[in-house]
Amino acid sequence: MRDDEIIVQVRKPNSDDDNRESDEDEVIETSEISNFDAFKCFSKGLMWLEQRTDSDFTEIMLLKELRDRAAKRRQSGLRQSKLPFKAV
Repeated sequence: MRDDEIIVQVRKPNSDDDNRESDEDEVIETSEISNFDAFKCFSKGLMWLEQRTDSDFTEIMLLKELRDRAAKRRQSGLRQSKLPFKAV
């Protein structure tokens, strides 16, 4: 084969690739993420962002807001909403 024929063959899409599902078509089922897990992830992300020299103040503030929101929801989930009623 000549060089130009090799290039054409390499650039030509495989017929096998057409039969496979692309990553965009793949459906990923996930379970619900708890408020505690969200809080931990946002806290770690915030630590990572604060360590970077190219981080923007608005990015840090947004992540802090999301972390605080997860913390509030976590706290509200820990509180007992109603006292059990016991007739005497």
